[in-house]
Amino acid sequence: MASTVGVISAAITCFGDDDHIDDGRTREHLEWIIEGGVHAVIVSGTCGEFSTLSPDERRHLITKFVEWVDGRIPVFAGVMHTSTHAAVSLARHAQEAGATAVMSVSPYYSGPPEREILTYFRDIAGAVDIPLIVYNNPWSSGVSLSVSALATLANEGTAAMIKDSHGDPSRLHDLRALVPASTSLIYGEDFGSFEALLVGADGWVAGVANFMPRRAVRLWDLIAAGKFDEARRHWYDILPLVNITSHKEFFGLAEERPDFIQVYKAALEILGFPAGGCRRPLLPLTEADTTLLKKLIAEGGLARESA
Repeated sequence: MASTVGVISAAITCFGDDDHIDDGRTREHLEWIIEGGVHAVIVSGTCGEFSTLSPDERRHLITKFVEWVDGRIPVFAGVMHTSTHAAVSLARHAQEAGATAVMSVSPYYSGPPEREILTYFRDIAGAVDIPLIVYNNPWSSGVSLSVSALATLANEGTAAMIKDSHGDPSRLHDLRALVPASTSLIYGEDFGSFEALLVGADGWVAGVANFMPRRAVRLWDLIAAGKFDEARRHWYDILPLVNITSHKEFFGLAEERPDFIQVYKAALEILGFPAGGCRRPLLPLTEADTTLLKKLIAEGGLARESA
């Protein structure tokens, strides 16, 4: 049977006023989400703004997260890159640093065909002895891996886990029917996560766990316990804050992508934790966006409580 992974926080990276990584605040935030009950953490992932980090900064963060976590929960290291050579180098470093697993998305920008994508993942998996999480994110990579391609990677042993951020929870049904029973299937979006957990996802990469870890974990716990009516009520309680990270229609700008990383950091600021800004080209939330976020946080009774 597949290992249950649980709620995985795709951790943010905190930056200081000089735009450099702020180790102190990044560690403080990590400690807080661990205290909030998350079951695993991703470092140098999408929410960690990996695409704006230099290779040295990514290695630094991976090393530090492994050190800070100190074996309490699994650490999944993002090794995404347009270059196989660079991704392999990051993966080897992650293994040496003590990461539990490495994760990569399909190589972006070049729009590679499926045969090149499969080879990319095989090259990474073949370079390390720790598990590879194959990350399907068509919205960011520009390439959507088919269920059959993901199943191929799982059946041949390349993918130990599959993180599907396609956005359609029903794909988990198809994947479960085609992959080995030992392959962990992870849902990689905030929206639709209630449905994905009901389907039986082995894990949920919860971006919202950056600012409401306890509520994300509570959703997981209620569904795991079979308390579906209570879970549904809890889901509707947190849904406005989930939706503001996922649907730009909430800001009246449906043509724009959601500013989810900015929302996480702005929410933490509102809750009293200075998480810092994002690296450009990401810009801060507008005043109107921030006002709406404050309203939803107040209406939701959200507080940055300690453990």
